Amino acid sequence: MSKGKQDSLSAQVVLKAASGKSSAGQAITSENIRDYLPSQEAVRVARSALAEAGFEVGNVVANSFSITAPAATFEKVFGARIGRGSQRGTPEVGRAGALELPLKKLSREVAGVIEAVTFSPPPDFGPGNY
Repeated sequence: MSKGKQDSLSAQVVLKAASGKSSAGQAITSENIRDYLPSQEAVRVARSALAEAGFEVGNVVANSFSITAPAATFEKVFGARIGRGSQRGTPEVGRAGALELPLKKLSREVAGVIEAVTFSPPPDFGPGNY
């Protein structure tokens, strides 16, 4: 693996639902997924803007897609310091150790279609979990 890939971080971009429903705290299932799908315009706006900002943009799956870039790109685009957390090097946002990135530096158009951009917490199982 190249050093650039090793230094890259990945986060999940959760898009707002075209229905206006928030997915925060909701159990999204095969029965209700249609209620949480974003519009095609929201997908286009978010993916295009983040690709232009320097992120490698993944495919959309249901209501989200991944973005990958060096920590410096995340810091520049989202205006937040990215550190490595105590849990096996998980990326953390700011001093509070949050996983969710602030959206305030994004344009109003882009922030308006995104519900959240978040790093994934490490699993509670597997190697290193004693």
